[in-house]
Amino acid sequence: MDIIFSLDVTADVKIRAMVEKSANVKTTVVVSDDKEIKFFVRSAGAHCVSIEEFLGPPRGKNEEASKPELTYTQMMEINRELAKRWLSR
Repeated sequence: MDIIFSLDVTADVKIRAMVEKSANVKTTVVVSDDKEIKFFVRSAGAHCVSIEEFLGPPRGKNEEASKPELTYTQMMEINRELAKRWLSR
């Protein structure tokens, strides 16, 4: 999984370009609820899943198995670090 920040262009433009440049578009998965992006991704031959589907519990797993592995403190530290890096540009 790659997380990419689009600084110079909109996220939609970045997503479209990445899907178009994908070496194997059939294995590309985009997470989005944006209707235009979903249409573009699917018409290009890639897969698109909703945010709810992406964040939801894995299919066939029990409730305990779907709990996050990070503690609240770890999540907050990651968010602070991302904010620091993102906002310092």
